[in-house]
This record gives sequence, C-alpha cells and structure tokens, in this order.
Amino acid sequence: LLACRAFVQALAKTWLPSAATRWPTTGAGRSYMASPLCSVSASSERPKGKGIVEVQPRVTIHSVNEIDVKAQTFEMDLQVELQWKDLGWLERMEQPDWMAAAKELGWQEQMRKTCWHPGLVLRNCKEKRDDAEVWFRVDRKEEVHDAQDRRIYFIARVHAVFRTKYRLHKFPFDMQWLTVRMGSSFEFVRFVRQGVSNLAEKPDFLDRAAFILEEYRPPDYVCVEAKPADKAASSSAIRYQDLNIKVAVQRNHWYYLMNVFLIDFALVGSSLFVLLVPPAQFEDRMGLSLTLLLTAVAFKELVNTYLPQISYSTILDKYVLAGFIMQVLVVVQNAVAKVEAGEHDILAFSDTMGFPLLFAYLVGYHLYFLCEAWRATREDAEYWVRKAGERSFEGQDRKEAYRWHRVHDVPPLEKEEEEEDVDEQQ
Repeated sequence: LLACRAFVQALAKTWLPSAATRWPTTGAGRSYMASPLCSVSASSERPKGKGIVEVQPRVTIHSVNEIDVKAQTFEMDLQVELQWKDLGWLERMEQPDWMAAAKELGWQEQMRKTCWHPGLVLRNCKEKRDDAEVWFRVDRKEEVHDAQDRRIYFIARVHAVFRTKYRLHKFPFDMQWLTVRMGSSFEFVRFVRQGVSNLAEKPDFLDRAAFILEEYRPPDYVCVEAKPADKAASSSAIRYQDLNIKVAVQRNHWYYLMNVFLIDFALVGSSLFVLLVPPAQFEDRMGLSLTLLLTAVAFKELVNTYLPQISYSTILDKYVLAGFIMQVLVVVQNAVAKVEAGEHDILAFSDTMGFPLLFAYLVGYHLYFLCEAWRATREDAEYWVRKAGERSFEGQDRKEAYRWHRVHDVPPLEKEEEEEDVDEQQ
C-alpha cells in the first residue's frame, strides 16, 4: 500500500500542472485553470489607486485557417491590444536608473520585467501553433493633446487552436460564431469598450485577404464582449472579468445543394417512377424499389461524415429522412398493389391513388424545406447583431455593452512605411 501511494504521488507531481503554470506569478484569488499569454513580473506594481483599473481592448484578426466542425475547434491568428492609464508608471520610466536599465537590456525586455499588465489568459485554447508574441508601447507626449491622457499599450499576437461549441440545427444554412474566450488574472481589472463616438477612430480590423476557407464567407461582423465571469467557476468566489471575441462566419451552402440535396432528390424522384411498372411484374418492381432504398441508406451514411455525433437533427438530416420515408412508402405500396392485383394484369386501385398521393408528399416536404432554408438564410449576422444590440444596450452603460459592428479591412501601409520595411529586410 505504501508503494502504491508513493507511485500515485509521483504520477500526480509529474502529470498535474503546478500553480505556477496555471496562472502568472502575481495576483491573489486565482479562479480556474487557463493558458497565460505572458506572466506578470513579481517586481511589477499595479497602477496606483485602490479603485478599478479600466482596460480598453482592441482586436485585429489576421487569419482564420481552419474550422473543424467534427472536432468542434477552429484555428485563428489574432492580435489583442489592451490599453490603460498609469501616470505613476510613466513617471517611473523617466527616472535615470530605469532608463539606464532599459538601455542595457533593451526597452521591450525592461518593460516585460518591470511593467504591470492585466495578465491576459486564454480560456478555451486547445493548442498553440506558435509562441505568443508580446510587446509594449507607450504614448509619446507629442502624440496626445494632454499629458494626462497618455496610455500604456500591451499587445499580444496569438496563433492557436480554440475549442467552441457549434450549433448545427440549421446545417448547411447555418451561421457560426467563432468565440475566443479570454480574461484577466486580476480581480480589479475591468474591461470596458470605447464609446460609440470612438468606433471610427479605433475600430477592430480583419485581414480579408488571409481568409482562405472556401466553405465559409469572410466575416462581416465582430463582437467584443466584456462581462464578469461566472462566480461558480472561481475557487475563491471572486468574479474576474471575461473578454470574449466573437467572429460571425456564414457557410456557403451551394456545395451541399449540388452534391447532397440534388443527389438525394434524384434518388427519391426515381423511386416514384417505379409505380409505372405493372403490378404483375412484382419481382422487377420490388427489386428496383429495394435497390433505390439501399442506395439511400448508403447515401445517409455518407451524409453523416459531414457532421459530428450530435443528439439532434439538422435540416440536412431531416431532408434525407423525409426522402427515406417516401421510399419506404413506395415499397409498401408495391406490396399492396401486388395483393390487390393478384395474378391478373390489371391496374390496381392503390396505383391509381398512390402515384398522386406520393407525388403530393414529394412536393409538400420540398416546399417545407425550401421555407426552412429561406428562414435560416434570413437569420444572418445582421439579424443577430440587431437582436443582441437591443438586449445589450437597454439599461446598460454603453462602455460595458457589446460592441457589434462591421469589421474594417486592415489598413495598407503607407509608401514611407513600405520603403522602411524593404530597407530593413535588405
């Protein structure tokens, strides 16, 4: 027993992450396990004052490389910029000892060692493709009208695979929200959004040229949501701030219309014309019906490869199932027509009434799914943006509400900046 206990303890120390890997090195009252982007130096001090530190985020999405519906993941390369005021730190940066250390180590390295930042962590990161790039920036005095408005900027670029939950009820006419869940490791940090009047000055950006996925359309809307995290998820019962970045992508459904819906319509329509075979030729008539039915079963297995194992039916599943039911009804009608006709080659009553009834069923369920598809395509990003905007702005401060708007293309470099980049590369 003692040997087993020692073995289990050794495994726990080897495989379970320690507290140092769960969170940055400073800050009390940690909530739950996450992936930190950059550890906060133990020698850094929080901004002066006992109140809440307001941090304004801004997002630039460089690329969305892969959306895996079956694995419930997506790959994204994004850049997050956090800005806040800390006049005390700006005064400290002008001291001779700090400037001497920055000259020896490098300005960025000195900032990483001594400057406080919100301790950004990733909540739903599955795998990092590259190490996160982190750097700082500070407003210069000539860049602002008032020296009291100078800000510190913490910028992190992340390329990772994120977990999310896709809602596939309307597949393949669905729209998905790719959500990157972030947060701060300090309870006194509060993410706020810029006022509506500032949206044109510092918007969120998207590099549409890097969006190479053919199955989805480039996103038109982005949502940066700042809200308190779930209190139940914190071991210390402290509510931290969550920062959720949501990107709306619409699926291109023409591939499924041509390669799934059209093929299934051809199979179901062919089974209807089996009724033109006389009832006396029962073997040929039933053989054709069963062949088409087995083909539909194999086709359904192929359709299942597009989706994960979910506990509900999508629009595509319902359409294939409706066609399968019709083919079963054709098989049943063949047996009834054989019994009714007997050995005589006469036109059975079930054939006379069965053909128009099955044709009406075929037309009816296609009209139903056309309405479902039209309704699903109407509920695009603009619909949900309007709906969310009504919920978020009612009774809330504008800075705390959702920020839904169209994403802007990444601005091109000016001529001078391009020439400088070419010189640096040479």
